[in-house]
Amino acid sequence: MPRHGKHRSLGPVLFLALALGLASVLAYQAADAVRSHRETARRTLQDYASFASWQLAQHSKTTLLTTLVTGFMLPASRVDPANLQQSLVDPYDLAASVEATIGSCRCLGEVGFYFRYDWRDEVLQTTEPAVPMAVLEWTRDTIHSHVASLPQVSERTPLTFGSPGGGPLRELSVLLTNDAYAMVLGTHAGEPRMLNFVVSRDTLGQPLVVYGFETEPNAFLAPIFTSIRTRNSLLPPSLVRDVVEDSVMTVAVQAPDGSPLYSSAPARAFDPEFSAIEELPISFGRLSLMVSLRPELAPRLIVGGLPQSRLPSLLALLALTAGLLAVALRQLRRQQELIRLRTDFISGVSHELRTPLAQIRWFAELLRMGKLRTEAERDRSLRIIDQEARRLTYLVENVLSFARAEQGKSRVSPVMLDLEAEVRDALETFAPLARTREATLRTELEVGLVVRADSDALRQVLLNLLDNAAKYGPAGQEIIVGTAGQGSHVRFWVEDEGPGIPAGDHERVWEPYTRLERGAERTTGGSGIGLAVVRELVQLHEGRAWVEDGAHGGARIVIELHAVELPGDLPEDEENVAAATVPAP
Repeated sequence: MPRHGKHRSLGPVLFLALALGLASVLAYQAADAVRSHRETARRTLQDYASFASWQLAQHSKTTLLTTLVTGFMLPASRVDPANLQQSLVDPYDLAASVEATIGSCRCLGEVGFYFRYDWRDEVLQTTEPAVPMAVLEWTRDTIHSHVASLPQVSERTPLTFGSPGGGPLRELSVLLTNDAYAMVLGTHAGEPRMLNFVVSRDTLGQPLVVYGFETEPNAFLAPIFTSIRTRNSLLPPSLVRDVVEDSVMTVAVQAPDGSPLYSSAPARAFDPEFSAIEELPISFGRLSLMVSLRPELAPRLIVGGLPQSRLPSLLALLALTAGLLAVALRQLRRQQELIRLRTDFISGVSHELRTPLAQIRWFAELLRMGKLRTEAERDRSLRIIDQEARRLTYLVENVLSFARAEQGKSRVSPVMLDLEAEVRDALETFAPLARTREATLRTELEVGLVVRADSDALRQVLLNLLDNAAKYGPAGQEIIVGTAGQGSHVRFWVEDEGPGIPAGDHERVWEPYTRLERGAERTTGGSGIGLAVVRELVQLHEGRAWVEDGAHGGARIVIELHAVELPGDLPEDEENVAAATVPAP
């Protein structure tokens, strides 16, 4: 039966183990799916940022080039190599022309000066006579560097503007290509500065004149990029829907050295999580255009948003499954332990019952068959039968009391009892068994102690303690039974001269089926329920039971019950008070 029970118990554990394994696999797959989904969503948002930065770069090149072309086209296109000096305009006229054509962009507020540079004479004219020499030299160097970078002229058609049909509105005497317009960034006295200019070349590609102006970069770029953002959508309208672009993205512009030139949201930190950078060509100052999607709002661009991590719930599920498996394993272990203890209990009870039954049957048959010749032998046989019958009675009563306690059906009917009389009565009953184990009983009884207790339960407690002391003590030992008053309580105890009970086992000995791994107990039969029955009966009386070390090396079991205070002598008609005393055997 235990083996079958063990196999039946393994079923739920194996099922829970499989469930834990399945839950682990499902949790991993779910976590992997969420991770893959989130990674896909992140890549999608990164692609959106890249697309927005590319769109910004295209709009920026177009708008910046258009601004420069519009500002410089009129004076630059009128240059005539055949009549050069008469076709040139001075810086003041250049300023008037530029402000008239692109002044509405509000990007000329911080212009330092306008200039004209005659390439052949290497003469630099400005609208401001007090321009520092370092700035003038930087302007010359910048112009020469840009001209040197221009591609050689091949067979190309002079670029013209304003023709609805695509043909030239009029023939130009100079070359004005897109790369002839330039924006160059630099610094002066630690402050960022910018040169915007155009190079007019003859048909052979030789520079003739350079028109331009020097300005503060942020003042020039901020209005232009603000216009780009307000007039153009950097993301497809179907994607943005009713969301304002400025609420989900930040646009920033940096110089080649990393210094900030513009930000659509200066108070908002540029978050690199979903961002992309585009660098403009050299003719546009190598500006770095950056677009960043705000992480907290970027999920609005994806249907359903970024998937939330389900790792906490998956971990909780795994923990719950693992907890259930641990509980099942613990229950299985406890069940196997209970099966083992029950088996030991049945074996112990069977052994305890078999011995007195064998004695009773043997001497009863001797009496029945008339093989006992003398009266002394017959009297001895009857005493042995009586002793073994008493042992059987103790065993049966213990088993029945334990069964009632297990089922929660134990009941007591307390009455007033003379403790000394009850102890002496129990000693008289136990004396024959004590003699068979060569034990001597000694009493230390206090007279006049009255308790409220169930007589049968108190008797069973005393007999169990005496039997326990006699069984696990050595042959010829002295068993001490004592009583004493303790205020509102009375105590009685049984002390033996056995090996004692280790301090660590003082509580464990009260548990059912418990037998200590001591030499005496390994060789002595027993059911393991005697002390469990004692504690159960004591607790029903609202008392206490504990173990102490005996004075002679053995164990002392102490019971404490509530005392009854009686004024004067005990009433003569109290039937429930045992007044007679029995001398110790």
